[in-house]
Amino acid sequence: RCLSDFFSYETPKSVVVKSWVVGVVNRVVQLLILAYFVGWVFLHEKAYQVRDTVIESSVVTKVKGIGRYAGRVLDTADYVTPAQGTSVFVVVTKQILTENQAQGVCPESDAAFRCSSDRDCRGTGPAPGSGLLTGRCVPYNGTLRTCEIRGWCPPEVDTVDVPVMLEAENFTVFIKNSVRFPLFGFEKANLPPAGALGRCRFHPE
Repeated sequence: RCLSDFFSYETPKSVVVKSWVVGVVNRVVQLLILAYFVGWVFLHEKAYQVRDTVIESSVVTKVKGIGRYAGRVLDTADYVTPAQGTSVFVVVTKQILTENQAQGVCPESDAAFRCSSDRDCRGTGPAPGSGLLTGRCVPYNGTLRTCEIRGWCPPEVDTVDVPVMLEAENFTVFIKNSVRFPLFGFEKANLPPAGALGRCRFHPE
């Protein structure tokens, strides 16, 4: 029997059912299955893609340049905040400098604290000022009297028209951006060769 089974041949038998109902149901089921795989699995869920959810990326910025402001020569330590190397930076192009401040008593610089007698300087004052009112009305200059304060003296004068640091438009900004996909072993950065990076300086021409 084993020998006869070995030399036997089997073939499937096809049966054609000529029925509109069975044919329509068959094609509808096939279309639904095809639409599910194409619409949901491939287009919506993108099951054919492999995603790396552990993405390692970093952005480092650095500014280079020398500027002149209020008779001073400033470098990056003076006009860049926060410290160099973070992913964000701010270039301070205008500053209000108040030299030699110290704790003490002095006349308020704000025009809102003008006075003619000590009675005008009692209480908390007309607006937040540079210090605590002492209750005295003292000369600010040859023609103006203001309330005396206790705090950091001399107070800041923020109404002076100070020009911006014009050299800021020619500063060189380095932006180092790198990204790594550990799942695929792929890493990309925007840094040029080391020699070119050392010679990189912005020039308006």
